[in-house]
Amino acid sequence: MDKHVIHFTSVPIPDVEIVENAIPLNISSLLGMFKNHEIQAVNPHPKSELKTFFKQFNKIKTAGGLVFHPESETYLWIKRLGLWDLPKGKIEQGESSKDAAIREITEECGLTGKLQLKHRICSTYHAYEFKNKSILKKNNWYFLEYQGDLNTKPQLEENITEARWMKKNDFDNCLKQTYPSIEEVIFHAFES
Repeated sequence: MDKHVIHFTSVPIPDVEIVENAIPLNISSLLGMFKNHEIQAVNPHPKSELKTFFKQFNKIKTAGGLVFHPESETYLWIKRLGLWDLPKGKIEQGESSKDAAIREITEECGLTGKLQLKHRICSTYHAYEFKNKSILKKNNWYFLEYQGDLNTKPQLEENITEARWMKKNDFDNCLKQTYPSIEEVIFHAFES
């Protein structure tokens, strides 16, 4: 999958296309601005420009994570809509990001044992168009440990067709069939 990057900067970056109007009304017009994989919006006040840009989007916050089973030395992956992914879901009103991660992973994978949050990995963002609205999704990612049996029950109503425990050396196959944001999570989870 292609990865597109917008730089909001006060000092132009050499060899990156400059766009005059970086505040489109929807994702479709934004994607139309990309001739290359990177563009930049140059403004004396880039933070202000960035805030104005993000006002165009409906925002969704989610939480999830990379789950490790120490006894088997495996990690939990899910297959959703034909691609490998990590379990995550929307944060409910009044719920903390950490509590949402534990709840969503348990629900999406049908886990029955003890799930313990260890530390934050990173946050990723992605934007998409849904029902003529531009959506910006912030995903909060955590590293968790699981104590319990390895039986899973994928949540079919969330389009999850498989929940599988895998050894770290089997990640290459998943990373070839996943989203760029998941690649980023895996990179950050194991960086030294």
